[in-house]
Amino acid sequence: MLPFLQDPVTRDGAREEAERELRKSIYHVRDEPPVQRFINWLLERLDDAFEAAINVTPGGLPSLVVLAVVIVAIVVALRLGLGPTGLRDALTDRRKGAAATSAAEYRAEAERLAAAGDFKEAVRARFRAVIRELEERAVLDPRPGRTAGEIAREGSAAVPGIAVDLRDAATTFDQVWYGRRDATDADYARVREADDRIRNARLTTVAT
Repeated sequence: MLPFLQDPVTRDGAREEAERELRKSIYHVRDEPPVQRFINWLLERLDDAFEAAINVTPGGLPSLVVLAVVIVAIVVALRLGLGPTGLRDALTDRRKGAAATSAAEYRAEAERLAAAGDFKEAVRARFRAVIRELEERAVLDPRPGRTAGEIAREGSAAVPGIAVDLRDAATTFDQVWYGRRDATDADYARVREADDRIRNARLTTVAT
């Protein structure tokens, strides 16, 4: 049972509990300004939620319930990897020599995973192929740490002709990895087909 559910809840006590959780090292594996900004944002929302609860039902049980739900939601979201670090880690290949992995190699890996029935990993590998394709053809600069949404926005802005396929692939990736649902062969087929069209497209950037 969480400590804040055992004792009377106060505003300062709740904030201290949230700060204690957010300071844990698992949230700072790759500590950087965006992560700190996200933590500060969460703490500000916690203050707002507590203030709203007190104004509606001062000292009443609903206030405690609202506060408990807010804190639990924050902790669960972070532990499941839904914070900025988690969003980026899903697209970060940490294998030795990963920086040299080509789009073709990612495609081959995706096909092997799909053949083995591991469609979730196949979707990720194929989306990595899309990213590397855009990097190899100078549409995007090689920069680790982008989220799927950032890839879609930047790639679409650079080459509007691939915007639909790029958004479809990014959306499917997000649904599979952060929607917490099982991936299917249809999910993989959607990303594979988008990748094939992007690969065969004339990637002339707006700047060019």
